[in-house]
Amino acid sequence: MPDVARKILWSVLGAGAALAVVSTEPAHADEPSADLLAHGKYIATAGDCVACHTRPGGQPFAGGLSITTPMGDVISTNITPDPDHGIGKYTLQDFEKSVRHGIRRDGSRLYPAMPYVSYSGMTDDDVTALYAWFMHDVKPVAETPPATALNFPANLRITMAVWNLVAGESEPETGDATTFDKLRRGKYIAHALAHCGTCHTPRNVMLSEKADSYLAGASLLGWYAPDITSSKTSGIGDWSEDDLVAYLRTGHIDGLSQAAGPMGEVVEHSTSHLTDTDLHALAAYILQVPAMEDDAEHAPRARIGQALNAPDIRTGELTRIDNLDPMDGKGVYDANCASCHGDNGVGTSNRYVPSLFHNAVVGSGRPDNLIMTVLEGVNRTANGVHAYMPGFGQNSDVQRLSNAEIAAVVNYVTRTFGSGDHGVTPEQVATQRGETPKTP
Repeated sequence: MPDVARKILWSVLGAGAALAVVSTEPAHADEPSADLLAHGKYIATAGDCVACHTRPGGQPFAGGLSITTPMGDVISTNITPDPDHGIGKYTLQDFEKSVRHGIRRDGSRLYPAMPYVSYSGMTDDDVTALYAWFMHDVKPVAETPPATALNFPANLRITMAVWNLVAGESEPETGDATTFDKLRRGKYIAHALAHCGTCHTPRNVMLSEKADSYLAGASLLGWYAPDITSSKTSGIGDWSEDDLVAYLRTGHIDGLSQAAGPMGEVVEHSTSHLTDTDLHALAAYILQVPAMEDDAEHAPRARIGQALNAPDIRTGELTRIDNLDPMDGKGVYDANCASCHGDNGVGTSNRYVPSLFHNAVVGSGRPDNLIMTVLEGVNRTANGVHAYMPGFGQNSDVQRLSNAEIAAVVNYVTRTFGSGDHGVTPEQVATQRGETPKTP
């Protein structure tokens, strides 16, 4: 495949553009019922619309989130019902074409970071409820984000018509989705609403999802969305349904895993607000997805490691702040991590600070997420609990670590508590820093 074609596809897949505005007469329906609005809000939450269409510190759904791609920065658009800056002039038919088919009101194509390939499977009732909620309950914001200006040829939206032929669409589900049986409901949430495959499914040479590798794991802006199939070694096949429900509700399971980065946002803004019935349906469906194996994973990543059982032989001699000699991994750990995670890696007794052994991030055969956690930290709120770990990247409020120091401490942590020394290099950390999305 020519390099220029690859760049076009990488760019459009990384884009966050959504619904554009053109000037024609609006066609709003009569005032919808409270039940319809509540249902529309729930669908928006399950679909996590706020994640892409709200910039840090910005108004909900007003757009402005900047996403870095190889062909330039893409800025998400305003999808509030403001008639001049948002989607206030969209009819239900315009809205349906955008959500299900990736076609804007002016007939041009959306970039597929707007996951219309997944949303194409939504029922008519859910699309209608979603439209009603956006038009009647979302606060209009008179703000137009900066326009996306990708490099040629990715700026030609017509290229999406070709991509759509490859990616395809799902047939919309029929009937009342709230009455589906458990597994059908779980599949509907996973595929059409929560679009789990968008992050967790690897892509082919045309950058559409590999249908035969559903949820087998994929790279995502420096992070790695892991294999979450029923594999007991590479995936989460050794988790119970209650385990997965707890993770989706809180972002944390003692002795298994904790959510950070994009998944932390999903938990905070979406899955932690779903009903218990829907969480169990989603978990039940995911746990029966056919197992896919990952060559990097050779044992259940959340079952690896143990507490460090070694005498503390530190001398108590303080390190001078003007001593710029580079520290090894243990030195970086002692200076920056041990105060919370403990010298032995057990964390805190209440599990607010997790242990570093029996930890899916540290036990993974891929160090990507541990590197990104050290760089960005953890900052999520779910069910009234705020989980926080400071990052040590360039915006750190506690201590900025160099690429060499992060590489050293990641290797020390995985060697001591997890899957072994990955030989992470400063160059690898530098690469992942570069893949971190820009914050406006």
